[in-house]
Amino acid sequence: MDNIKVLEDKYIDVILNKCLNFKQNKSLLIHCDLKEHEYFAEKVKEKAEKLGINDIKILIQDKDVIHTYLKNTDINDIELVKEIDRSDFNTYAEKKGGILFLTSTVPNLMDDIESEKIQKVIEIMEKSSKYYRDHVSKFTFTWCIVALPNKKWAYDLFGKNEDSYNKLYKYILDMCMINTNNPINEWDKFIEKNNYYKNKLNVLKIKKLHYTNSLGIDLTVEIPKNSIWLNTDEVDAYGNKIMPNLPSYEIFTSPDCKKTNGVVYSSKPLYYNGCYIDEFMLKFKDGEVIDCSAKKGEKALKQIVFKNKNANRLGEVALVPYDSPISNTNIVFKDTLFDENASCHLALGAGFETTFENYKNLTKEELIEKGLNDSIIHMDFMIGTKDLNIVAETEKGIVQIFKDGNFCI
Repeated sequence: MDNIKVLEDKYIDVILNKCLNFKQNKSLLIHCDLKEHEYFAEKVKEKAEKLGINDIKILIQDKDVIHTYLKNTDINDIELVKEIDRSDFNTYAEKKGGILFLTSTVPNLMDDIESEKIQKVIEIMEKSSKYYRDHVSKFTFTWCIVALPNKKWAYDLFGKNEDSYNKLYKYILDMCMINTNNPINEWDKFIEKNNYYKNKLNVLKIKKLHYTNSLGIDLTVEIPKNSIWLNTDEVDAYGNKIMPNLPSYEIFTSPDCKKTNGVVYSSKPLYYNGCYIDEFMLKFKDGEVIDCSAKKGEKALKQIVFKNKNANRLGEVALVPYDSPISNTNIVFKDTLFDENASCHLALGAGFETTFENYKNLTKEELIEKGLNDSIIHMDFMIGTKDLNIVAETEKGIVQIFKDGNFCI
């Protein structure tokens, strides 16, 4: 455990100095979704204060407390209580501060909660954080999502024994390169390597992507003209390089939300707002999901897709090699932050404004006209397999960019 504590200090250094990259920012909101991680938030606060950050708030909205509230409250009585009030997100976004999300999966937590209740909570949380939601994809403020372990998660993955918690924490730290001598340098080197593929994709000027694999995926996704591919190397409002997700191994863009056709099958389970959804299918026509099914969590899936505006359209396509660090662990972490970085994935719901050239000079309406999807939902789901093939239609012809799960360009 002593070694874990040393690595934990390095983890915080990477979060503050690489992911959030504090320079001009003097404000920080730390959001914990489990009470047990308050100790970690306090350590972050202490180190951030030494960097000159003098406005720091720790906001704890414990998932277990939210579960109890939903369990004991009639759907008609669910309202904006402190456990789900995210107006603080607006406050720190408006002052161009930083927001750090300390996330932690609690498997099957919401299995006994009606999907209609979860839907209502989603809507309340999003309404309470409208300014944040409208600006989060523009990076007008700095934000980062990182993961921390908990015993229920560890026991679910590795069995109920005394080593499980540390084993999970070690995996988290390893996947974030914290076990290296200089994690920030290692991430800089990875980003430089990943930029090779990002630049290749941008030079191709891709118009369409055609996905196929043995699961039965046969999907065509169109890419808007003058869109760009990005990776984890983002820039905040001050021009500082940041990392919104730790870890992040993806290269992504936003598709034209009106021009997706075909069928896609999930390759890994999905945990979304506490709901477990697995072995599911989505059928698209002219951008919209017209049918979906799942062996597990079908009601929750349909609630998300069909009860949220534009959640039935794609907002992201992301490429991750099958031969990559998280994938090579052969572990399904049951946490989107890790599973999406082990697999090619798509996302239903909101797209990214930053994937459009000259986006700062375009209105939201102009971006939507170009194909950007606008939604309160952003739900990543994994489709990558070892036999996934992706063929691109480009301005210069047909190019295969993925063969047997990996880049071939």
